[in-house]
Amino acid sequence: MPAKTPIQQFIALKALPLTTNVTIKCGRIRWQGCFRPTPSSDCYTLRFDYAQPRKPQITVLSPQLEITHGTKLPHVYSGRRLCLCYPWQWDSSKLIARTLVPWASEWLLHYELWKVTGKWHGGGHEPDAPIVT
Repeated sequence: MPAKTPIQQFIALKALPLTTNVTIKCGRIRWQGCFRPTPSSDCYTLRFDYAQPRKPQITVLSPQLEITHGTKLPHVYSGRRLCLCYPWQWDSSKLIARTLVPWASEWLLHYELWKVTGKWHGGGHEPDAPIVT
């Protein structure tokens, strides 16, 4: 399947109700949105940076992610960029708005559960760990 163009990605992201800001410049997309994984959650402001052919980089801008239970923050890359999927689960033929945005919301839900229980319930893999197939 062919890659979605930056304009296609931009239009789909702009249409999301949780969008607070989206720009496109020289094929680079920067999108911000407010996520509430549960009705009692605070608003998490996330930023997605994307320029083909690289994969989108997803960062929580606020509130700052907390490290609890004396361990490292699970399922993040350096710079606290979110690890949302296995490398083969997303490619440029998919709309960010229909894949990575909902996956980020799910990640935040599992993050909130992790803060309370100390256990990651979201499955997946740690970015630095080898992937077993």
